[in-house]
Amino acid sequence: MILFPAIDLKDGECVRLIQGDFNRSKTYNSSPLDQAKIFEGMGAEWLHCVDLDGALEGNSKNIKSIEKICVNTDLKIQYGGGIRTKDQVQVLLKTGIPNIILGTSVFEDTNFFNEMVVKYPNSISVALDMKQGQIATKGWSKVQKIDLSEFLKSINDMPINSIICTDVMRDGTKQGINYEILEDVMNKTNIACVASGGVSSIEDIKLLSEKNYKSLKGVIVGKAIYDGELDLGSALELVK
Repeated sequence: MILFPAIDLKDGECVRLIQGDFNRSKTYNSSPLDQAKIFEGMGAEWLHCVDLDGALEGNSKNIKSIEKICVNTDLKIQYGGGIRTKDQVQVLLKTGIPNIILGTSVFEDTNFFNEMVVKYPNSISVALDMKQGQIATKGWSKVQKIDLSEFLKSINDMPINSIICTDVMRDGTKQGINYEILEDVMNKTNIACVASGGVSSIEDIKLLSEKNYKSLKGVIVGKAIYDGELDLGSALELVK
């Protein structure tokens, strides 16, 4: 299982939101590169990065910060937020990012999504952001009336890297992982899943590891690390 420390980018800084609310934002580091180096120094091999400005507005604004991380660290990055064109995907892959996360475009531009998955097999992940039982898009500001079972069935045989399953209402709250949502998704698809939202401590990581889910690829951790309630080095040792 991969542990992905998270860097969310807003206005060029490393921030965390609570429940995806842009009005409840806290800056933890003005330099995303410095934060990435901190994570790398603690033993991280992967990094989960989201361009919050891009997710909300549909235009990646923080790509320069990502490029600096790619050039100045050995971290492997899964990156998303406002990626809705072929050119954006190509630029990011050429930058050295091995895993591109698509969210809004998965549901609003299926032709583009399908083309990218076919053209770049196992390099595209799906951001499945669940908000009170519905799928949220556009920086979690809009909910889609989509049948989850039918959607997962429609992508099940596609060469998708992973489904990043986030409970929006737990994101940034440190209330623990929503296993009901996670297990529901894993039971409906054979695509690897990544758990996201609500991790509060190393105990959450232990419990997730003990469940030994066959299709769980990893878990994303953000605010618990920044607030000093989860030691990244110890958590990484646990998931080796």
